[in-house]
Amino acid sequence: MTKKATPDNWISLEVTMPHEMADAVADFCHEHGSGGVVVEDQNPSSARIRAYFPYERWDAIQAELRAFLARVEEIFPDLPEPVVLSETLKNENWAIAWKDNFKSLAIGNRLMVTPPWLTPDPQGREVIVIEPAAAFGTGTHETTQGCLVLLEEAVESVQQVADSFTMLDLGCGSGILAIAAAKLGASEVLGVDNDPVAVESAVENSSLNYVAASVRFLRSSLKEISSPADIVAANLDPMTLLANRDLIVSLVRRFLIISGVPLNQWGHVKDLLVSRGTVLRREITQSEWGCGLLEKG
Repeated sequence: MTKKATPDNWISLEVTMPHEMADAVADFCHEHGSGGVVVEDQNPSSARIRAYFPYERWDAIQAELRAFLARVEEIFPDLPEPVVLSETLKNENWAIAWKDNFKSLAIGNRLMVTPPWLTPDPQGREVIVIEPAAAFGTGTHETTQGCLVLLEEAVESVQQVADSFTMLDLGCGSGILAIAAAKLGASEVLGVDNDPVAVESAVENSSLNYVAASVRFLRSSLKEISSPADIVAANLDPMTLLANRDLIVSLVRRFLIISGVPLNQWGHVKDLLVSRGTVLRREITQSEWGCGLLEKG
């Protein structure tokens, strides 16, 4: 077997922008083959994305990035322009620089998310190991954290009345929510995404967490899913949530977790889903995002 060549140098890209632009820019970096993407969105006034690209591909990627950001600015004409910085890193330094951005993170009462190169003290929590290189969902984004907190609450409620439960993760990304459900006791979990890179990443992460026996991942559109689950998580953009709201609610036996909704659209999305036969049990609004736990009425 021929060993894949490793670039001698890497470009470290840093983009600081309004929160509304962050998901689109992160998606651009993933789609253009970044060797690692880090999203930092704890600052209430702006988000920052760090990504790493092979040096020899940077000229072409840089040109496409400029054109892409120009289109994004047209969509958000009233928001500040993104600030773009880049520098060259030696091969031996880029991985260290990227990995230094990740720490083990305790979320909720029962979970801890960690990259595979760290071995944290679990402190009685269920540890979820996520390789952050390939797909969305590393535990750092507010939407993911909100989903994990609400998943804990849903699981606790279901386990009070049933010995087992099933879970469906719509738009599974890295598989973090599906894996968390298995760690919290789900007997059967299905994660669905239409992105083949996300599905491949989720499968790898399930192996890292030794839950492959109870968790299955499928590349599929939402409209192809017909099997309901006790708990359904839908961390999706508002347009997808609203376009598929009747289907999503029909897949729910007990609880629905929704996220991925900017605060300026949260009330509208929440009200439309509640009008489809669910009751809002709890909502979490942080910085720029809303997420909620809905119970089937």
